[in-house]
Amino acid sequence: MMSNEHRLRLEHVRIARSALGLPDDFEYSVVLRYPEFFRLVDAKETRNKYIELVEFDPKLATCAIEDARERVYRERGSEAEDIRFAFLIDFPPGFKISKYFRIAMWKWQRLPYWSPYENVSGYDLRSIEAQKRMEKRAVATIHELLSLTVEKKITLERIAHFRMAMNLPKKLKEFLLQHQGIFYVSTRGNHGKLHTVFLREAYRKGELVEPNDLYLARRKLAELVLLSPRKARVDRELVGYRRSKLDDEMGQVTRAYVEDACEDFKGGDRVGQGEDEDGLSSDIGSDVDSANEDDDFDDSVSNEKEIS
Repeated sequence: MMSNEHRLRLEHVRIARSALGLPDDFEYSVVLRYPEFFRLVDAKETRNKYIELVEFDPKLATCAIEDARERVYRERGSEAEDIRFAFLIDFPPGFKISKYFRIAMWKWQRLPYWSPYENVSGYDLRSIEAQKRMEKRAVATIHELLSLTVEKKITLERIAHFRMAMNLPKKLKEFLLQHQGIFYVSTRGNHGKLHTVFLREAYRKGELVEPNDLYLARRKLAELVLLSPRKARVDRELVGYRRSKLDDEMGQVTRAYVEDACEDFKGGDRVGQGEDEDGLSSDIGSDVDSANEDDDFDDSVSNEKEIS
C-alpha cells in the first residue's frame, strides 16, 4: 500500500519475510491463499514476479504515528494542536542541541507532509517546499515500515530493496543519521558492515515497549538455543534430583502404607492365635484333670483290694 503502484517484488518481500513476520512459504500460505487481497503478476519487461494489491482500502491507510498523535491529542486536548505533523523524538544521551538546531527542529516538526499511503506520482515535486515535504514523507515511510516489523527493527540493506518503490532517498544511511531522534542505526555484526535500523520510540532500556506474541516466542527460542551445555546439564541434574526425591517420598509413603497394612494383618492373626492358644490350654488342662482323676480311682481300687 505504501508503494507507488501498490505492488512489490516478490524477491524483496522474501528477503524481508523474517522481519515482517511472514512464514517461509508466504507465497502460497498468504498470497495465493487470499486472492481477494493479493495476486502474483509477472512483469514482461523484467521477468520478475510482483505481489500486487487487488483493491486499495482507505480504512487501512492509517500510520502508526497518526495513532500515537491521536492518543497525545486526547490526553492534552487543545494544547496538542501543534503536534499534528510532529514525530516522537528522543535524542541519544550526550547529544548536544544548539539553539539554531532547536529552532530548525521546531519548524520541521510543524511542516506538513504527504502520507506514506498517498500516491505522489502525479505531484509536481520540483519546488523546495515539495522536496521538504517529500523528505519528511520518507521519514514517515521508514517509520511506518519499522512499525510493521515484528521487533521494530530491520537491516538497512533490506530497506534499500524498497527504495525505488517507496520513493526513499539514495543515501539512506546519511539520511537516517540526520534523524537520530527518531531512528537508531547500529553497526554491530559482520565487522561493522551490517547496519540495523531501530525505531527509538518502540524501545525502553533495550526492551520493546509493547512486545507481541511472535517476538516473545522468538526470544524464548533464542534463550533455549543460547543455553550453555553446562547449564543445561545442571538443569537436567536438578530435574533428575527432584524426580528422585519425589520418587523417594512416594516410596516412603507406599512403604509406610504397606507396613501399616501388615501391622493390621499381624494384629488380627495375634488375636486369633491367642484365642486358639486359650482353647488349646483349656483342652490340655481338662485332659490333665481327667488323667489325675483316673489315677485316684485306680489307687482307691488297689487299696480296697488289699484291705479285703
